[in-house]
Amino acid sequence: MVRDYIPSEIPSVYNMEDVPPVRDEPGFKQVVFRGIDQMIGFTTIGPEREDKPPHKHPWEQTNLVVEGELDFIVGDERVSLKQYDMLTIPPGIEHTSRATSDEPATLLAVWPLREDRVDATAYQTEFRSE
Repeated sequence: MVRDYIPSEIPSVYNMEDVPPVRDEPGFKQVVFRGIDQMIGFTTIGPEREDKPPHKHPWEQTNLVVEGELDFIVGDERVSLKQYDMLTIPPGIEHTSRATSDEPATLLAVWPLREDRVDATAYQTEFRSE
């Protein structure tokens, strides 16, 4: 994983509303932002999103509900979250989420730097090749 950055491009500021989404489907839109060793997913989950089967991955995921309400299923347990609630999902634990009101929810997820999302951060000038 390339973790080098261009010092002359620091600090760089990006508005997440202007970032091209890595995923954009009915009821689900996600943009990502990377740091040197971590990554953030900024996701809007709407009530029209179809329920998705649980998934798991080999990294920890810490979640903050910025706005709205979500249900998370973590393992065999359902957890209801509202604005400013946080939840950490350990590596290898199955999980999924869904909005629980008529309004979309906004979720901030923190991960380690993920190979499968790095291409979605090409907009970040501090990580471009010189």
